[in-house]
Amino acid sequence: MPDRKSLTVHYRRMEDPVGALNGGTLETRVRGALNHVVEGGLLSEHWKRRAWVVPPENADTLLMNVFHDDGVSFFGDLTVYTRGFMQALLRNEPDVAVLPVEQRPPPEGREYIHSMMYWMVLGNHVLTIQSRSLNTKHLEQYLTWLLKEQTAQMANNGQVLLTAKFDSEEVGGDLEDLREIIVGGTGVVDAAPTRLPEQPAEQVQEVAEHVDVGARRPWGERALDVLRAVMNNEADVQELLESIPDEADLDVSVHIGYKAKKRRVTRAPMQQALRNLPEGEITAIGKHGRMTGKDIRLSFPVRVLCEGSLLEPNDVRAKLKAAFDYFVENGKIEA
Repeated sequence: MPDRKSLTVHYRRMEDPVGALNGGTLETRVRGALNHVVEGGLLSEHWKRRAWVVPPENADTLLMNVFHDDGVSFFGDLTVYTRGFMQALLRNEPDVAVLPVEQRPPPEGREYIHSMMYWMVLGNHVLTIQSRSLNTKHLEQYLTWLLKEQTAQMANNGQVLLTAKFDSEEVGGDLEDLREIIVGGTGVVDAAPTRLPEQPAEQVQEVAEHVDVGARRPWGERALDVLRAVMNNEADVQELLESIPDEADLDVSVHIGYKAKKRRVTRAPMQQALRNLPEGEITAIGKHGRMTGKDIRLSFPVRVLCEGSLLEPNDVRAKLKAAFDYFVENGKIEA
């Protein structure tokens, strides 16, 4: 029986500073790409022409598989898979010390899907429901390939750039009143593995490990890079980690702010530069020192029909459109 899953719709807007779309919108260019004539018909009729084998490893493939064009919006998915990927499995046996690990290839004529995300374009407005492994960065990369290399809907000097928008309601005032933007702090650096000596692990069977395209490193890992940059000494970083008490974590965050007495400073560059950070990583301190409680990038909660782990595409499309309507009706964006 179908269930519902709580998810988040993320808002982005296409920016074209060099005019690479030649006056068109992202929606019209994506529509033009699907109507592009290739050998054997239209691009929309040939999934292989929409499959991008991602360089430089040429292992993972990004594919717009599902799509729908109602003339006023364009809806699609983004699927990532690796051809011939061997899936690791645990063999379920009676209570034993160690369960065997084995690998299985996909059935003939099938491929294992690593992850899927969904998106909708209305003009230059973009709504997405991201997955754990796929986000707007991957959508930018795929659409740039589709529009520029595969169909010439975009000039060679352009790229798809999906800029985030900060939610003034969540900030509690005008965006120009933001005192600081805070990156991180929601994740932690867990020092326990650093303090434990490395021990050789007993290997039962070698398993090929797959890493999704551009897999996002959690803040905990990236925070270590921040510490290394600040301390400029690996020994000092290790000493700090070793000083953390057992069952305690280290919180690390980066504060970005402006000091300008004579004029207001636009926050637009931050909305672009921080657009692809994982959900929940950007908070802020607004006017009078008020700190936001959640990510300040514009988003909308939805509950989507699903069958097992698969979302129902028609319901996803309806929820993306509902999020767009909500943003417009509440003055968060202009249609």
